[in-house]
Amino acid sequence: MPLYRAFLQALGAVGLAAMTLACGGKNKDTGETATSATLAGTVTYQRVPLATDANGVPIGLVDASVAANLKTLPARGVAVQVYQQLEQTQADGTKALVWTWVTKTSTDSNGQYSFTVAKGNPTMVEVLSSFNGGDNILFNLVAEPAGINSTTPVLDRLRYAMRKAADGTAPATTNAPSSVVTTSAVVNFDIGLNDTWWLVDSSYRLSTKEAPAVTQAVLETSISGRTVGQGSGSRILGIGDTLATFVTAYGAATPGTNVDLHYWPGRSEPKGSYIEYDRSLFPQALDPTTSKLHYFGSLRGGADNDDAWDEGVILPLLARNHLYAGDLYYGTADRTYSIPLNPLAPASALLTDLTPGQARIEGLADAMAANLLKSPYLADTHGTGLATPVQDIRDLSGLGTAQLSPYSAPAIRAFAWELILKSNSLTSPGTATTWANINVAAAARFFHASGSLTNGATDATARDTEPLNIYSQLIRLKEGKTTADAVDLATIFTDATLTTLTAPFGIPWPRPTTGAYASFVADWGTDPNSITAPLAPVVLSMAKAVQVHGVYPNLSQGEVFYAGFSLSADKRYVLQATITPALAAGAEVEVALPQLGRSFTFTGSGGSTGALNLPVNNTAPFYHAVRVRLKSPSAVQPDVAVTLGFTPSL
Repeated sequence: MPLYRAFLQALGAVGLAAMTLACGGKNKDTGETATSATLAGTVTYQRVPLATDANGVPIGLVDASVAANLKTLPARGVAVQVYQQLEQTQADGTKALVWTWVTKTSTDSNGQYSFTVAKGNPTMVEVLSSFNGGDNILFNLVAEPAGINSTTPVLDRLRYAMRKAADGTAPATTNAPSSVVTTSAVVNFDIGLNDTWWLVDSSYRLSTKEAPAVTQAVLETSISGRTVGQGSGSRILGIGDTLATFVTAYGAATPGTNVDLHYWPGRSEPKGSYIEYDRSLFPQALDPTTSKLHYFGSLRGGADNDDAWDEGVILPLLARNHLYAGDLYYGTADRTYSIPLNPLAPASALLTDLTPGQARIEGLADAMAANLLKSPYLADTHGTGLATPVQDIRDLSGLGTAQLSPYSAPAIRAFAWELILKSNSLTSPGTATTWANINVAAAARFFHASGSLTNGATDATARDTEPLNIYSQLIRLKEGKTTADAVDLATIFTDATLTTLTAPFGIPWPRPTTGAYASFVADWGTDPNSITAPLAPVVLSMAKAVQVHGVYPNLSQGEVFYAGFSLSADKRYVLQATITPALAAGAEVEVALPQLGRSFTFTGSGGSTGALNLPVNNTAPFYHAVRVRLKSPSAVQPDVAVTLGFTPSL
């Protein structure tokens, strides 16, 4: 009988919706009967706080060797599950006691959990490194010594786990501690700074819930290269609790499906801490239980730079997930314009000439983190010091006027900080004392995409005829206050206020009705016919391209062109692309038709496709988006003119 790896993501039938953060307070169900008992407890962890100077500027982590410097906090949104040894019929017809998965839950905002189990069975409680990622989607912290690029299939990658018997005991060398449940009990987990975790495979048979891998757990410190007695400890729950901070404020920290974040002390990847959005790079991420690819990511765990405590690193990663998801989905449907696989990992350079959609993501991600931290400073620590200079998201020094625009990530993030202050009625620039009064919920709506993650917007349809951009977010400020809003943003952000607020950042308001910022999309009219009305050439240029982690991501302002047209009825077209001059070797032009769910690649001087059926989907006139993108990751390609043709075909 095949094993199906649970890791909680395949457990929808048994209550995946339980993976939510409660508003607070312990489940009061005492639950004890003649045959059942309640197991309940609290999961806490030790955190190494960030130290700041008198001006609120981070200076590094506190000295963790001084016990008084550590904070003991509840671990929120972490998975807790129960196994029991139950009698099961074996293949040969005999009966035997086997480890069986029974139930699971997740800790609430106080780190508390509770569930009911049958009496009379050997029982084990397990805290697992799977966390609530919002929207009932899991965020798994993966214990993979080989890191993100391991060839191990996704469901064979292990998780971190802490285990205790039902009586609260946890023998150090017993990988499946158990005791017979005779009455309700409290089983607490207090995770210290360097406690050792078990590496576990939580698979079980869906039909019987048998979990044969339970006793195969090994200590993380038994793996070659790890120091005995120096486990990952509370870092695992610290990472998960940072995730809980984000989910509580913004509601979704994943790009739309499960995320497997790889963290292994002593290991760092060349890209540092990042989420890889191009899932085609990791075929081993396919989850056969859902037929979907997980998103893979990596968090630095190197001895010289460990990001487990660095909320200034983790929170922007989660924010990018959130923003990327909003760019992909509109309610239950795909966005008309979605960005292309977002190949950007966090960059050290200030990217000032991005596509409008990419600038939105890169700029708002840091601002969302700053809102949660109640500080414009994002720190990446190195031991008790700093790995790099602290990022001040307000810092625009060295940028010229031409580098401040809706295409500029640093301009957008600096503006967003001013908006956060204004949302909280705080006078800019403020101080660490006044920043502490920030209500994270005040500006939250500004960071959400319309229609899908929070309040529906009355102009959602109009905004979906171009890529999401800074103007998409500014329009959200005009919506009426709902019960989900902490303040009335429409009252605060009048046109006069926004005009003054946006001006220093090169983002003119009200949005111009003519010129470059009036629309980021060319209008190709209705029912294009290149025989009777040829389309004008599109010039693609890498003049403003910069390298990120050694490659050109091809998401600069000149490398991507957006257009759209309407159809009055179903049409059949041949798509042609003529490229002048011919592309150099290694370069290509990608033409995407998102509403068709297809993209086409042209090299050299171009070419043509076979006949394509373009539907109106019973909604004439129906809008079709077009994205034309120059792709040359390893070298600067000279400017090219691309002429597209939509030729009717019988």
